[in-house]
Amino acid sequence: MALLNNITNFFPSSFLNSNELPHSLGEEFSLCKNGNMVFHWADFFETCDVIKERMENDSELKADFESRERGLVRLSLIPVWIRTAHKVYQTNMFDIYHKFIMDQSKFPGGVDPFGPQDISFISGTGPFKKLALAECFNSATYKDFVLVNLLQGKLAKRDFRIRVKSKILMEYGDQFEKANLIHLEQITTNGLLLSIDSSLLGTMADVKGRVRLLLDTKCLENSIGKSVEDLSIHLDQFAFNLMYSSRKEDGIEVSLGDINVQSSFDFLKNHKAFLFVPYNHLKKDHPAAFKALNGFVDYSRKLVRNHYVDVLKKSA
Repeated sequence: MALLNNITNFFPSSFLNSNELPHSLGEEFSLCKNGNMVFHWADFFETCDVIKERMENDSELKADFESRERGLVRLSLIPVWIRTAHKVYQTNMFDIYHKFIMDQSKFPGGVDPFGPQDISFISGTGPFKKLALAECFNSATYKDFVLVNLLQGKLAKRDFRIRVKSKILMEYGDQFEKANLIHLEQITTNGLLLSIDSSLLGTMADVKGRVRLLLDTKCLENSIGKSVEDLSIHLDQFAFNLMYSSRKEDGIEVSLGDINVQSSFDFLKNHKAFLFVPYNHLKKDHPAAFKALNGFVDYSRKLVRNHYVDVLKKSA
């Protein structure tokens, strides 16, 4: 009872109603009204288990899952021919999605999914069009493939993360004399996920040493301990500049060698690359920023866990 009373203080009554659990697998839990910081159940292994269990007793949620599942099955009805220098391989869109998401090492003929290939959707004799396999993906279908496979237990579950819509400044150059706005995409348990334009990535390739990220981590530090309603009010102050800063004292220097560069399935369409900055490289040189980021992740994870697991699971 003490636990329930404690959680009641954090969540408005609507959040404690078991009927408030998402009836669509695409629904998100927003931490602020403007939607600049959201949580999706698929981004935490515990909430993924809750949704999976709940789906068995929620007809709307189960119907949504089955609809997405049927849509993925229909992908097998879309034939694809890939022509290499030595052979024409026949496959289908389901297998291409499956191999890209589950195991990229098994593409027909060992083709590079990001490299240009001769592809036809008509027949093995063409006509062929030069494009990458990754360009054939649809973003909504891609997300459905991930969600369905997570719930089927075929895809590894994720650790906790919060999705963010924000732009921050990155300074680079020998004396940090250059600067560009880049996107802050996620705050995770292990680090920050950023995205940049591929042309900027090319420019950075010639830069040796370090980059500097200007981050207002105070706004996160001041979030810790707030209820969901107060947290939303607090974060709404930063509707257009969440974690943005132009102050040098907010700079976090990171070695380029410590940044992991990743590509997304739609890299060739949006020309966007992802940079992952682990927290362990901030702990020594920027302890205050590390404490704020790590503390916010821990606290928001507790809020989400209480909402999805402690209360809603017990009231099912």
